[in-house]
Amino acid sequence: MFLVENIDYDRLEVSSPGLDRPLKKPADFERFVGHELQIKLRIPESHAGGQGASAPQRNFSGVILGLIEGRLRLKTGEAEREFALDNIEKARLVPKF
Repeated sequence: MFLVENIDYDRLEVSSPGLDRPLKKPADFERFVGHELQIKLRIPESHAGGQGASAPQRNFSGVILGLIEGRLRLKTGEAEREFALDNIEKARLVPKF
């Protein structure tokens, strides 16, 4: 039996963030440069480029290229995109098996 914060525990479990680890701080994004990431934006952005204008989009995935002046650089397919960190609602690594 363990005593943790004055509470008796028969079993104490410790968990890790897992393979699909959430990224929150700028240092998290820099640490995982080169890894695949899925993000959800607070405010949708229109997809620039291509033929015609497309509907605004909130979800993106791609490979982390790094940070520049508070903006996340992400390679999405053949294009490179930048997203303001304060507009990212959720960011999670994509597990590779």
